[in-house]
Amino acid sequence: MKKKVRVLLFIMVCVMCAAFSGCGGSQEEEIPMGRYADREVKLPPGTFDYMHPCPDGSYYLYGLDTELTYVDAQGGSKAKDRGWEKNANIHVKYEVGVADNGAAVFAYAPRFWNDEELEARWLSGDICYLYFYVDEKGEKHALEPHGEGYQKGTNLNTFAFSPEGELYAASDHAVYRVNVETGEVESLFATEKQVKSMVFMGDVMLAADDGKAYFYDRAEGKLLDGNGALDVFLSSHSSGGLVMALGDRENEQILYMGCRTGLYRYIWGGSVIEQIADGQMTALGDTQRSPRALQVLDNGAFRVMFSGNYMVEMYYDETLPARPAKELTVYSLEENGWIRYAGQLFQKEHPDVLVRYETGMDGDNAVSREDALRNLNTRLLAGDVPDVIVMDQMDIEQYADKGVLRELDGILQPYLDDGILYQNIVEGMRMTEKNKIYSVPMMVYLPLWLGEKMYLDGEDSLEDIVAGMEKARQKHPEGAILYTLYPKDVLLQTMPVCLPAWTGEDGSLDVEKLTAYYQAVRRMWEIDCAGFDDAGREAWQKNNMEWYAPEDMDMADIGFNFQYAAQQNFGETWLQLGFLMTPQVGMTGIHVTKANMAADWQEKELEDTVTYDAYTGQAGNVYWARTIVGLCEQGKEPKLAEEYMNLLLSDPMMRKWWLDKPRNHSGLTIRKDSLGDILDIDNIEFGQTMGFKDPTGVNHPNFWPTEEEKQWLYQMMEDASCCYRPGTMLEECAMEVGVRVLEGELTPEEGAKEVERKMAIAMEE
Repeated sequence: MKKKVRVLLFIMVCVMCAAFSGCGGSQEEEIPMGRYADREVKLPPGTFDYMHPCPDGSYYLYGLDTELTYVDAQGGSKAKDRGWEKNANIHVKYEVGVADNGAAVFAYAPRFWNDEELEARWLSGDICYLYFYVDEKGEKHALEPHGEGYQKGTNLNTFAFSPEGELYAASDHAVYRVNVETGEVESLFATEKQVKSMVFMGDVMLAADDGKAYFYDRAEGKLLDGNGALDVFLSSHSSGGLVMALGDRENEQILYMGCRTGLYRYIWGGSVIEQIADGQMTALGDTQRSPRALQVLDNGAFRVMFSGNYMVEMYYDETLPARPAKELTVYSLEENGWIRYAGQLFQKEHPDVLVRYETGMDGDNAVSREDALRNLNTRLLAGDVPDVIVMDQMDIEQYADKGVLRELDGILQPYLDDGILYQNIVEGMRMTEKNKIYSVPMMVYLPLWLGEKMYLDGEDSLEDIVAGMEKARQKHPEGAILYTLYPKDVLLQTMPVCLPAWTGEDGSLDVEKLTAYYQAVRRMWEIDCAGFDDAGREAWQKNNMEWYAPEDMDMADIGFNFQYAAQQNFGETWLQLGFLMTPQVGMTGIHVTKANMAADWQEKELEDTVTYDAYTGQAGNVYWARTIVGLCEQGKEPKLAEEYMNLLLSDPMMRKWWLDKPRNHSGLTIRKDSLGDILDIDNIEFGQTMGFKDPTGVNHPNFWPTEEEKQWLYQMMEDASCCYRPGTMLEECAMEVGVRVLEGELTPEEGAKEVERKMAIAMEE
């Protein structure tokens, strides 16, 4: 009864707040006119990665595989003779810089390193760039950096020429001035990160990284005081790329900055940064492309060069309303490139609608998940309700219980009747006493194991995994068995396939099953630790590939680690647990791993064939729900929200599986035809999708999954019916207590009881 009363009170408060927010007059707000729009600029033939804007409105284009091209202010173009590059013996060109007069510098790897040597150098961190300089007349020579304050072999990754033609460069820890004739390098100042942009205003150079602006007086040779406003802006707007350019207005020097959220201006020496164009209404908000360069034009317009060989001109149009008449608000805790792209596409199809995409944690700020959820709940109580909400990392059932989410059964039923979606996955989202669907995952992950057939063959439960590890340890007394560097890693790899089994139909905690889980994972950790002494495990933790988080282990990564660990002599992993997270790359990873194993590509000796399959843990047929979308009951635009949901479920959107940046593990689409089409992509289309200039490298028949492997995946999708949704209170509690169990602070029995106690307290609160 108390729970129902709380729900009713919550709904009443939301309705009252929403009603009050509409008070104060019946007159509609008059929308002012005028905003920035953009149009595509046709580029000359070629593929360009770099643009250098010139003060007179002209610009240079350069490509890692395309000659330097000059484009005048009227759009006429002329490519420079590329013959001089041949003398540099270039294998791969990495970084480029161009001056106003057409002089150029670039960093490259030489042709005397073949592909295998180049890859080995990258893996070992021993790539050292070579440099080449060509002046405006075409005179050329190798540039060999040297000098006091410059450590030989330091790679220069960013180049910029001053208006006078001086060359400046940045490494990942410093900014330098380089004499283009002699190669002598002068170290100017240290930086915290890699500087990515440099602009010049008289004698002052502004160098910016992802979190700090450095002002350097070139005449006096010293750093000036920084600017807190710019530092804050850079820290919160650099995700997805940021470009800078200088302009002037009524004798004021203005710094313009373009990024994913829009175009901004900052009056030099001031403290205010003003947005002049909204990224969501211009090409800047397109998550498929990153801004590479910005040019300020005399007529008040701007040119923006993007990745993907794309350029636009942004111009001010006084005939357009400053903002569309309607607004659709989409909210997620974390940035999701797929969702953001859908908003841009929806807005193009609905010119009278502004899609406002908001994130609680944008990846650049210090807001924690807890703070973001607290802010969201405060907002909901105040009646400020988004129309569409992405429920990843949220406790969906709590929000459904409180009346925040709309029922989706009616919207989804036509898709299920026509067999378009995997019905078992959609049905797995039913919840609350009403047994209704309040949100639907656009993508899912599937749990898999990979290893030698002698350790796991047809077995898939948690107990089977433990037994397989026991067999592997008997065969291999030293080194790691799983890719689990720390106790929490064991929990991250196993909890998704077990947590759904810990609660009964009435929502009560099954202490017995939780105890069995803690017993199993503790044994897994003990088996894994038995192959190391303390120093050996410390070395394994320090030297291994720490950039792969266990909760983000795609099958392609698993196969790589399975082999890589043995090569580096950090210990040998004989089983791997993880998830299939991407349709094409993940399935290809499985296929390539098996082919490599059969060809004895790895150094360790295998005693049986390598195989893979699903693992069920304690729950059985689990899928990890990803990009879970719901509609809010009190949203202001319910019809538009439904249309947006239908766009997300469409085939064109489902095929764009690679857009989920920054995570880049979008998942397997729940739309059947889309998943099949993705897996049938040929090498040319795949290469273009992934940005390969030459897709022939993935044309080998062993690269692509077989028809049998595809059918296996389709069956896995048909069988998946038990939903794991990250972000529940039970998961957080079980994770925190689980680490204490694995570290020996609590027994498995004590740990399960501790979780029961904590959950009881949380429910009372």
